[in-house]
Amino acid sequence: MNPRGKGILPSLLLSDGDAIKVYVRVRPLTHGTGLTTDSDPSLCLTVTSPHTVRLHSKPEPRTFTYDHVADMNTTQESVFSSVAKNIVESCMNGYNGTIFAYGQTGSGKTFTMLGPNELNDFSDDLRGVIPRSFEYLFFLINREVEKSSGAKSFLCKCSFIEIYNEQIFDLLDSASASLFLREDIKKGVFVEGAVEKYAASAAEAYQVLSMGWRNRRVASTSMNRESSRSHAVFTMTLESKESGQGVVNIRTSQLNLVDLAGSERQRDTQAEGSRLKEASSINRSLMCLGQVIMALMDVSNGRSRHICYRDSKLTFLLRDSLGGNAKTYIIANVHPGSKCFGETLSTLQFAQRAKLIKNKVPPLTVVLMMQALQEKVSRMEEAWAQKEKFIQSNRMILKFRDDRIARLKQELEAGQQAGPQRQDQTLIEQLLQEIRLLRDQVEHHPRMMWYAAENCSLRDEVRTLRALESVKSAQQVVSQSAAELEQEFQELMKVEEPTEAAGASSTYSTPVTMETLSSVSVERLKAQLLQKQSELTSTAQAFEEYKQMSKKQLLELESEKRYLDKSNKHLENILEATKAHTKQEVCQLNKIHAETIKILTTPTKAYNLRSRLVPLSSPEHLNGHLEEGELEDIHSEQPPPEMSELACEALTEELKQMQDQINRLKGQLDEEGAKNIKLLQQISKLEEQVCTSTERSARREEDFSSERSSLMEEQQKLQEKISALEQQLTEERTAAEVLRSEVRDLRLVLKSSDKELEAVRKEQDERQMEQEKENTQLSSSLISTQLQLDKVRLEWEQLQEQQRMLQDSFDTLQAEYKFEADQYSQQLEEKIRQHREQQAQITELMNSLQAEREMSSSLRSQLKADRESTSKELLQSMEENAVLKKQILYLTTENHQQVCVSIGLEVNATVVLDLMKQTRDLRSELGEKEQSLSLLTADFSDITVKYAAVCSEREEMKTQISHMKIELQDLREASDRRIASERVELELMQEDLAYATEEVERLSKALEEQTASLQRAEVLSTERETTIHTFQMLSNISTLNMKQEKEYFTPCTPHSFNTQLSQVLESQERELESRRSSMMTMEVLLAELSAERTAKNEEIQRLKVQLNEKEDVRMEIQTLLEHFYSTQNQKTLKSTNEAIHQSVLRELREERSAKNTLMQQLVDAQNSLQNKEITLAQSQTCVQELTSELRNRCLELRELRLKDQEQEELLAEVEVLRKQVDHLAEENGKLLGHQNHKQKIEYMVRLKKEITKLQEENEKLRQKNVA
Repeated sequence: MNPRGKGILPSLLLSDGDAIKVYVRVRPLTHGTGLTTDSDPSLCLTVTSPHTVRLHSKPEPRTFTYDHVADMNTTQESVFSSVAKNIVESCMNGYNGTIFAYGQTGSGKTFTMLGPNELNDFSDDLRGVIPRSFEYLFFLINREVEKSSGAKSFLCKCSFIEIYNEQIFDLLDSASASLFLREDIKKGVFVEGAVEKYAASAAEAYQVLSMGWRNRRVASTSMNRESSRSHAVFTMTLESKESGQGVVNIRTSQLNLVDLAGSERQRDTQAEGSRLKEASSINRSLMCLGQVIMALMDVSNGRSRHICYRDSKLTFLLRDSLGGNAKTYIIANVHPGSKCFGETLSTLQFAQRAKLIKNKVPPLTVVLMMQALQEKVSRMEEAWAQKEKFIQSNRMILKFRDDRIARLKQELEAGQQAGPQRQDQTLIEQLLQEIRLLRDQVEHHPRMMWYAAENCSLRDEVRTLRALESVKSAQQVVSQSAAELEQEFQELMKVEEPTEAAGASSTYSTPVTMETLSSVSVERLKAQLLQKQSELTSTAQAFEEYKQMSKKQLLELESEKRYLDKSNKHLENILEATKAHTKQEVCQLNKIHAETIKILTTPTKAYNLRSRLVPLSSPEHLNGHLEEGELEDIHSEQPPPEMSELACEALTEELKQMQDQINRLKGQLDEEGAKNIKLLQQISKLEEQVCTSTERSARREEDFSSERSSLMEEQQKLQEKISALEQQLTEERTAAEVLRSEVRDLRLVLKSSDKELEAVRKEQDERQMEQEKENTQLSSSLISTQLQLDKVRLEWEQLQEQQRMLQDSFDTLQAEYKFEADQYSQQLEEKIRQHREQQAQITELMNSLQAEREMSSSLRSQLKADRESTSKELLQSMEENAVLKKQILYLTTENHQQVCVSIGLEVNATVVLDLMKQTRDLRSELGEKEQSLSLLTADFSDITVKYAAVCSEREEMKTQISHMKIELQDLREASDRRIASERVELELMQEDLAYATEEVERLSKALEEQTASLQRAEVLSTERETTIHTFQMLSNISTLNMKQEKEYFTPCTPHSFNTQLSQVLESQERELESRRSSMMTMEVLLAELSAERTAKNEEIQRLKVQLNEKEDVRMEIQTLLEHFYSTQNQKTLKSTNEAIHQSVLRELREERSAKNTLMQQLVDAQNSLQNKEITLAQSQTCVQELTSELRNRCLELRELRLKDQEQEELLAEVEVLRKQVDHLAEENGKLLGHQNHKQKIEYMVRLKKEITKLQEENEKLRQKNVA
């Protein structure tokens, strides 16, 4: 093959920009297969170089090339440094990043991403990409915060989900139901309702990861012991906030860490049932992922295809990572075994297809800004289109109106020549008003004002741009720059030709000069582009100034136009007023003319009018001496001819005057007509000016549109030239890249010839790798120590909280004991007072009884005297006696109750004494604990003294630790199995115990009820016996009296009395028999209850024995674990730990002996119950003893619980000591790691200070406990 072809592939791989990168990892073979080397023929692939892998296919092997290929011996650190380091750094810079592992089941995906399954603390060297990403991310965050000195702040949120059977579940919330995917313009694709937890350090991120990893679904198959049955996606959202100079910059980015489930074949995994269903859903989602990769590859090659992201939840969630705006790295895990050939081939093909996809990876903030700007531009374009439509419609309307106005004006002029018509004038006036209104509307419309101003500004812009020398010289500059670029290109080509000719013999100096020349040309082009941009900005500023000037001029023109419109309106109003005035004058003249004609036609009336004045003005007429006949004669008198001539002369004079007036008016009319003609001429001139102005505006608009189109064409030409220059730049860059690739090929050829240089470089690389490994180890050790310090701090805080809680509980218990003691003392005083009152009542009742007895004796004497006459009175007295007996019985019962109350008070007093004893015991135990604490502190000081000796023995312990780890793993597995089984048995036993205690309580309640009923029966039986005895005595006395009196007279007692007595006696006997039968049944019930109680006690004893055995097993496991930890950390602690364990064992043995004694006491109590249940009295005492024993057992249970708590506290203290020992061991490692003696001394001084601080805090806590 051609060596140049070989060298081109790695160079292209190294310069592929934002393509999805692929890392192929070959997992090591498991033990027992017999395949240990790559040269074995049964292996299906071999790693030939860090970028290629060869698959042993038939008939010819196939070679695949990727970004990186790792063999079986690759470490987790190298995987992280080549895959995740750059992505984590880009995530800090605001870019999205995704890492996911792909491959068949059992190919090592989970090991690569997380680490081994047995890993719990994430501090081992085998931890995977996810824990190392946490550590490196928070390391970068701390470094950035320290650099910015508080100006930057970071917020990290973590979420963890899984896709199981095409359903999304939240691993951080085990009780959550299926979640749904949602899509947002800003967020992209996200899971709705997923829990997000904040993480401030790598330790907190580990806690979130471990909490979710426990909830992930795994199962065992024939190919993998713990196979992942779901796709897991761990998302970290990082928000950075930077404030400076009053500006806050917020950037968000996401880091997706994905562990895919492996593809499976049923014949290999032998899956059945639910496992088969899970495998089918996994294979379906991975098939959809492959289809999406194929479609993206076709799209990147220029084909148009639909990308089916929504066919699977996995592909829809990873949409931005596969073909969006994220930096993506795929880890393709393959198995080298020949059985896995098919799955290995499909995985390599999938990785090869994914390598051809390219993502656009701008920062997330830039993406959001671009989306917002695109939305704004679309809105502005829509508004611009609407405004353009509105302007065009208004222009058309105005054009139509102007045409109509011109036509109407022409018709008006023709009408004026023919003759005025009122209808045409009114129509013209209406149209003129409409035009004015429309013009006012258009002129005052804000959009039109803005458009007019913009038009003027654009015109001014065009003029200024045309006048500017920069615009004139722009074409010259562009042509000159193009010529210069062509000359530079030709020079570069001339320089490159001799370099290609001398490429085989020359050293590395020629490609360096080419690169420098290309960089110089690029910089020169950049400078020219900057110059052009500055010129464009200057022209834009001049254009804006010209806009403002044109706006001012347009406003002035508009004001002049308005003034002319107003003057035109004023002239039109004047013309109308003159027309009206002339009309009125013509009307008056017509009226005067008509009157004169009438006067001329009637001259006698004038004479009469004139002659009528003479007689009326005479003195006779004034005195009223004329008569009516004389007046009539005067009126009827004919005028003389002289007077008629005079009248004619007067009329002619008047006609002359009227003609003169008419002539004057005609002259005035002629003057007014001349004025009207002048006004009309002015109006026509103004209208002509308006027309010319409109025509000028139209011409200006046409000129503006033409100028604008010419400017747009010039701009397009400039842009085309700029794009051509940019294309030339890109072509030159591509040519430079090609040259660089050729230079690299030449370098590879030279490397093959210079083997010695390669050997030296290899040695240098190995040294650098060793140094990097040492640096990584040091950084990992630093990170692990920081994590351990965080853990120790957390444990210390937890211990402080536990101590506070214990102190609070002790205070509350002490207060409760005091309160209960006060209550019991008050109850005692009240009971004593009640007892005294009852005793006083009893004495009063006894006195009344004595009086009643005396009354009964007197009645008996009266009965003896008056037996015959007072039989009825005898019956009444008997009834009274019965009532009195009932009262006596009531008093006796009350006395008995008082005795019971006094017994209860005594029992309460004993309980109070027991409580006081318990408080004293607790205080003594507290003192003992404090003494043990002081002993432990002393032991701790001894341990610190002996620490130097332990350092020397540590190397010997390492070999023992390796063996002990294996034994401990076996013990852990066995103990886990035993603990699980014992937990199940314990739960069952606890349920049985709870049921037994409930049964005991129920039986004790039944016993108490039965004893109360027995007591009532005993009281009733004693009452019956006393009544029978009294009746027998009465009957005997009556029989004796009867016998004595038989001698004197015959008996007069009625027969009914004897019959009544016999009936009473019989009823009493029946009641006695029924009571006896009830007593027998009660005894039988008591026997059954005692048998049941013995059975329950036996069950309780058996359960307690089992509990003791479980406790022994647990203690043995704990002793084994502590023995291991003690042997692992320090041999010197053996004696102290053994002493502690022996003390604990002694306490447990004492507790066991106390329990045995308690059990013996229970047995004795049960025997005493069986012996004392023969009679009713024995049953009552037995019940009392049982109640007292139950109380004692409750107290004993309390003591046992307290002892268990103490035991747990001791175990916690032991754990604390163990952790302290671990911490000391770590500190020892740090001391051994320090090679500088000064650093050792400083570290020891710091340790001593910390120890003194801890001792002071311990003393403070001890003083608080004592107080």
